[in-house]
Amino acid sequence: MNDTFSPIPPRLRFPGLNSSAFEHPGDRKALEALRSTPGLDRLLKWLSDKGAERMLRIQYATDSLRVSPKQCSRLYDDLKEACAILDVPEPELYISQNPYPSATSFGMQCHTVVLTTSLVDLLSNSERLFIIGRELGHIKAEHMLYRTMATILADILKDASDMFAIPAAVVSHSIVYALSAWFRKSELTADRAGLLVAQDTSVCITALMKLVAGSHKLMDDLNPEEFVKQAEFLEDVEDDMMGLYYKLAILRMQAQPFPSVRAREMIEWSKTIQYRNLMDGVYPHSDPVAGQRTCKECGLLVTNITYKFCPDCGSELPGTK
Repeated sequence: MNDTFSPIPPRLRFPGLNSSAFEHPGDRKALEALRSTPGLDRLLKWLSDKGAERMLRIQYATDSLRVSPKQCSRLYDDLKEACAILDVPEPELYISQNPYPSATSFGMQCHTVVLTTSLVDLLSNSERLFIIGRELGHIKAEHMLYRTMATILADILKDASDMFAIPAAVVSHSIVYALSAWFRKSELTADRAGLLVAQDTSVCITALMKLVAGSHKLMDDLNPEEFVKQAEFLEDVEDDMMGLYYKLAILRMQAQPFPSVRAREMIEWSKTIQYRNLMDGVYPHSDPVAGQRTCKECGLLVTNITYKFCPDCGSELPGTK
């Protein structure tokens, strides 16, 4: 039976959840490396001056369908449930007509999630909840500054129009490479958030398989175990220098980790004591008082004591060493 719009069964919720409970260890390390990239501060200022985020919001507000309690209410119920599980404020949710199944999130001033129509049609209700949970994971982990900038920068470089010409000193190869490297690590964090929402590894892996090979005719013939085994091939190619070179060449500017690797990462994390503690209700909680600092540049109140930089504008926070 297809559960495309069947009621969502009750799931565990994580009130007060702190993103450190599910962050991938490579995510924060790659983010710190990204922030130290020469020229990044000038790039962010340039994009901000151009009103880049507003451009994206106008694009989706005019060309897409905004989900609400009165518009596509069943999808809104999915969003509401996922937000309750991760304890995330509800972002704006849009549905965009596109034959390619995908989801994205952006926005610092206003968090926005976008799902394509083909993704809604392709996935079951439980699988779609995993995808929504992934995008909320980006919001929860405060990835939105660099995700938004990376999305806009990719469009600018793709179009390369005179209107958005950027000095070569600012848009350097190192910035694009650093953004791509961090983007891949941030996706592993998002996968963990999606698993916390779906609470079923088989649902998560099936969703990834459908995104990779989304054919309705093959839905009843997918083998998750064989899919995960593909990750072993990527280890084998590193046995020789040419194989390693080709792998690195593919990854160099790729924003997504290899799908089979993502599937294996989720399975391995689901077996850890960290995940088991989460499911038992034992996890780091966000403290609205402890360690709170106010960014001198944008005025954001930051309560996560692990952050050295403001998640909204990237400025160094007071009291950091």
